[in-house]
Amino acid sequence: MARCVLIYRSRNRGSGGRPWAGTSRERDQSQSEGNETAFYSPYGFVRPVDQVAMFARRFLYERGYTTRHLGWIAVSTRKHAVNNPFAMMREPITLEDHARSRLISDPLRLLDNCLETDGAAAVIVAEASIARRCKCKPAWIMGASQGMGPRNFTMNNFFKDPFLESPGAHAATSLWEMSGAEPRDVDVAQLYDAFTPLVLASLEEYGFCKPGEAGAFVENGGLEVGGRLPNNTSGGSLSEAYVHGINLIIEAVRQIRGSSVNQVPNARLSLATSGNMVPTGAILLRGDR
Repeated sequence: MARCVLIYRSRNRGSGGRPWAGTSRERDQSQSEGNETAFYSPYGFVRPVDQVAMFARRFLYERGYTTRHLGWIAVSTRKHAVNNPFAMMREPITLEDHARSRLISDPLRLLDNCLETDGAAAVIVAEASIARRCKCKPAWIMGASQGMGPRNFTMNNFFKDPFLESPGAHAATSLWEMSGAEPRDVDVAQLYDAFTPLVLASLEEYGFCKPGEAGAFVENGGLEVGGRLPNNTSGGSLSEAYVHGINLIIEAVRQIRGSSVNQVPNARLSLATSGNMVPTGAILLRGDR
């Protein structure tokens, strides 16, 4: 019913302190009583990277993927960030750099993790009559969805049925139903990349490939501009900034406007998603109506 809405996200994590720094099992145990984390935090399972690592280890095993596939995701995202003057990380990396980076939580290494960022970003969502008179070319919302699914526990989907299913599967179903589009229609994507394994899972659950095919999909520049599906073309959460994904939405808009530093030629449909392993959402944008 609202005609014009301002949406913003801001974070103060670089200078404001990292919430998991210095976390102890004893302290976390005392803070966790009364919720499901009490069953695993006393054993040191306290950080998001630990939770995603647990998922990643089983996911790679079940699908036949390797950490080299995770490396392809990190390399492609950094390649896009190199051209972005606002990206935090602009030094190119190689698969070898990824493999040599410090182990954080097996099998995830430093370059599999998103950044810690001070920053803010905003978008305006307005009805068509307002959008048409704005200075910038509008990106029209073709579909938007949210999803969680049954038996959801935040950051833990390794004991669900279907096994390893994430909330992304439910958001994807609603998105394609609302928009009338199909994955093959999408020209460019911004798949939430707090950690590299989430991109592999998104490729499967949003229907860009079948389970077990995402590894081959990302190899040899598959996620670069000119590849199978250009992804995170501003550098994403891994190399541009981590602002809980609102920068991914902004880059999705840039692709529709033709103003991205890594522009996909004639991009007509642009997808942005949120994190797989939490209650999640997605938005599909299109160009001129």
